[in-house]
Amino acid sequence: MKSEGIILDTIDYKESSKIIHLYTPQGKISVKALGANKPKNGLLGFTTIGNQVSFIITDSKLPTLVEYNVESSIYKISEDFLRVKCFMVMLNIINHIPEDNNHGPIYSTFKKMLKDILIENPKKLLCIFLVKMLYAFGIAPNLKTCVSCGSSDIKFLDLDKGGAFCDNCSSLKNQDELYIMKEYYFGKKEIKDFTACNYDSLLKALRDYYFRYASISIKIQDLLN
Repeated sequence: MKSEGIILDTIDYKESSKIIHLYTPQGKISVKALGANKPKNGLLGFTTIGNQVSFIITDSKLPTLVEYNVESSIYKISEDFLRVKCFMVMLNIINHIPEDNNHGPIYSTFKKMLKDILIENPKKLLCIFLVKMLYAFGIAPNLKTCVSCGSSDIKFLDLDKGGAFCDNCSSLKNQDELYIMKEYYFGKKEIKDFTACNYDSLLKALRDYYFRYASISIKIQDLLN
């Protein structure tokens, strides 16, 4: 069986092998990599977290790796603490993705983020990723109509109350925050073309939002200025 995926983590299996956990367009899977702990095993690319790989596995309950190819690697991020921390947050989110999802679009987004993590502002990348992943947990805020009255003439954003508000239902004055949230959530363009914002402020808001509505703890302390 042929597929592709991104390495999430590995665990030792018996004396000389490993179980590799991957995220694929079909969801999370586990694969046995026989002999992965042996010297000169040729499996380093299939055991490196963050690598995107194509592979062939046996058709069994716990499939065995037959062959693989590394399509892309992010090993260079190890030279940049900030990029490593952003990657670890993304990895945490992917590991929490519920199984009953349409994994194809989620996989495509994760794959795109890893492609850009070496060249784009890592905080910007993480903000966009966290906003786009909200739908995967069923906790996306209402960004189309007023949460209170249903009006489509929305102007402001209150994440604590679940989304957007119109002039008549909120005294907030944060049109820029609503614009950014809508752009990051609905936008389909290159990362460099998304509008810049106060990334620290947005990361804090998203951290609180994920914890409140999905019980997921996002560790961003080391990312904040």
